[in-house]
Amino acid sequence: MRKFILAFLVVVLIVMLGVTYVLKQFQQTADLSYSKLQSVQSTVVYDKNDRKIDELYKTVPRQNVSSNEIPDYVKMAFVATEDRRFYKHFGIDLQGIGRALFTNIVTMSKAEGASTITQQLARNLYLSSDKTIKRKVDEMFLSLGLERQFTKDQILELYLNQIYFGSGVYGIGAASQLYFNKPVSDLTVGEAALLAGLPKAPSTYSPSNSTEKATARRNVVLKLMHDQNVISDTQYQQALNERVVKPSIPVKKANQNQAFIDYVIKEAAQQYGVSADDLYEGGYAIYTDFDPNLQESINNSVANHTFRDDDINSKVEVGISAVNPKTGAISAMYGGRSYERNGLNRATSGYQLGSAIKPLAVYGPALETGDYTPTSLLSDERQDFGGGYSPKNANGQYQDHVTMRQALTRSLNVPAVWLLNEIGTRTSAKFMEKAGLPLEDDDKSKLGLALGGTTTTFSPLQLAQGYTTFANKGIMTKPYAIRKLEMRGGAVKKPGIQTERVMSEENADTMTSMLQDVIEKSYGTGVNARSSRDAAGKTGTTNDDKDAWFVGYTDDAVVSIHAGFDNANSTQKTKYLSGGGGQDPATLFSSIMNNW
Repeated sequence: MRKFILAFLVVVLIVMLGVTYVLKQFQQTADLSYSKLQSVQSTVVYDKNDRKIDELYKTVPRQNVSSNEIPDYVKMAFVATEDRRFYKHFGIDLQGIGRALFTNIVTMSKAEGASTITQQLARNLYLSSDKTIKRKVDEMFLSLGLERQFTKDQILELYLNQIYFGSGVYGIGAASQLYFNKPVSDLTVGEAALLAGLPKAPSTYSPSNSTEKATARRNVVLKLMHDQNVISDTQYQQALNERVVKPSIPVKKANQNQAFIDYVIKEAAQQYGVSADDLYEGGYAIYTDFDPNLQESINNSVANHTFRDDDINSKVEVGISAVNPKTGAISAMYGGRSYERNGLNRATSGYQLGSAIKPLAVYGPALETGDYTPTSLLSDERQDFGGGYSPKNANGQYQDHVTMRQALTRSLNVPAVWLLNEIGTRTSAKFMEKAGLPLEDDDKSKLGLALGGTTTTFSPLQLAQGYTTFANKGIMTKPYAIRKLEMRGGAVKKPGIQTERVMSEENADTMTSMLQDVIEKSYGTGVNARSSRDAAGKTGTTNDDKDAWFVGYTDDAVVSIHAGFDNANSTQKTKYLSGGGGQDPATLFSSIMNNW
């Protein structure tokens, strides 16, 4: 009796689990309305005011086409090709499954599939492309749910607006424009057949890749349409005679926000697992804290600036990152004067920091030891620190001692190296790592770290991250671009703001006071960065003026600017910048602040 009861309970449990699973799949389809599915468009990126700044697509923007705009022969071209029993089955074609199994067994291959149009729609709407038994089972039950909720005509319309047609386009509306430069309503029978032949293998049969294969595939579809009495003998012959022409594929041009948009796409993949292909497929909404006014000020400031080191063979390139120090939100990004889509982003490329590293590698950690203040006297005598290392001040002048404030304001090299030697390179390396600028092992014990002479390179974005430590009262805030990501289906993902206390609020305020002098004092290296806004900042210049930096901040933004030649490290390069961070970068910062 006990065995019988136990067996009965096991059966009941299995049935309950099965019912729960089925109801869960049905609930997924019930959660989406027909109107919401109809409205799926290209992925849109929004700024801090929730205004659209870009629409993501590769060639032609996605566009939804209603069923009454699609001629019957266009619909039937897909039905004849993809699912001839579409109007007879309930989402799963048992007869088709049996036929496919028989064919595959006879041919000893997987020559024929059995997915219905409804199953393909379910896969596109809800599932990954993983080829697993679970996904196939999920697909079947989701298909049953779709068939319960929508009419056949609605399912076919949704399918035609969802599928991929190759060359970066999704949906029949975009495909019709891309391949034939016309709306769906104007497609010929031959053109409809060509499009219906693409979903099986878009890259293989796309006329943009091979007009011969596209023609052959189209003719297969035309025969299916003719055999199933979708078209007449006359229509069949006329369509066979239509010539397939290779389309001219448009390339979406970069816009003034392109570096930021490209960064958003990368972050979506790295932080949220949403690939670029997923985004281009459409249906996502990406919300950012992008500041269009700041970006415009950056763009205009660079465009209107005279770079005296430009020549006919090469021009000075610029990378700029702007970060909100309180939240870490990336407010703006400038990838370069010649930036192209997915090109070299100089806002995220690594360079030596030069003296821009001093507050992070020397003066910040020195303040944190409690042994030094802005009035502490530092050695400024020309000296050998061992191994023949004897740094020089850029102005060629030396004193017995200078205060920390004077050393930082004038960006003197000897006091910086002397102080790093006093506090220890290990203390410096730990501070920098907490600030988000970890060093390679070889750089952690070298006094050249005080002057930015490291093999480790850092990007404008990383330097901006480091300086959030000072701008945000001693707390480093890690930068991010995406504030909120609305997934297809309505799920919302948000980043967790990552912060770390690097130094005390008092010491951060002290650092800000000294960095304000860099700009405000007449002898400060950042005097050209003066603007209508109260700001603090630091210049940076590497050996031979290969790299020039200015990183400045207000309460609302940390703006990190790098200038230099792309081929500065080439052995054939003989010309570098004629001035350091106090020239082009500092002047750009001033313009950006004044016009923001």
